[in-house]
Amino acid sequence: MRQIAVIVITTTLLASSAGAQTQPCTSVTGRTVTVSGAATLRLKPDRASFSVGVETGAQSASEAFKRNTAKLNAVVAALKERGVASQEVQTSNFSISSRVEKGKKASGFRVSNLVTVTREDPASISELLQAAVAAGANQVEGLRFFVGDPGKSQPRGLEMAFQNARAKAQKLASLSGKSLGEVVCVADQSPSVLSGGFLARNYDAEAPNIEVGTEALNFNVSVVFELK
Repeated sequence: MRQIAVIVITTTLLASSAGAQTQPCTSVTGRTVTVSGAATLRLKPDRASFSVGVETGAQSASEAFKRNTAKLNAVVAALKERGVASQEVQTSNFSISSRVEKGKKASGFRVSNLVTVTREDPASISELLQAAVAAGANQVEGLRFFVGDPGKSQPRGLEMAFQNARAKAQKLASLSGKSLGEVVCVADQSPSVLSGGFLARNYDAEAPNIEVGTEALNFNVSVVFELK
């Protein structure tokens, strides 16, 4: 019942938001120009996340589970020895499955256990991956770098996008023999921030060369100006 309530509330909010976006733009002169503005900020990521784990096989599920637990505990211990805090580690996947060859009965069981590490020190990731593999991890995936709080850059990004829109509107007004008036309405159309990353598996014992790079934050606005 709680889940249904949440869905209803969310739907209501979305409907209210959609209604707000369809409010008419009223111009005093009846002459307007509608333009879009865009801006991109490239920021150095200050967060990193990756998943490491162990896949273990055995004839019985209990034996596979026992071996897997011991190996994963060793991996987590190695990460914590290198500064990873308990709150930075979370179990992200656990599964037990039977090993079946085509046309044959089950020949054993496989246990897979993954933990995801998220922390504020991207520079330490190479060392942590090396430590995890050296401790027995045979699964590494989901490595990505991202900006922890992209909202801090929103004011600057929206300002740049708006100035871009104004420049377009001024040019269009000039070409049509008019002058640019007041803003009639403006809307933020920036997309949600999606952080990139890459999938990696089976690292060698030598520390991999990890490049943090930059993350692009895109901002878009739509503005209606009055023409005079």
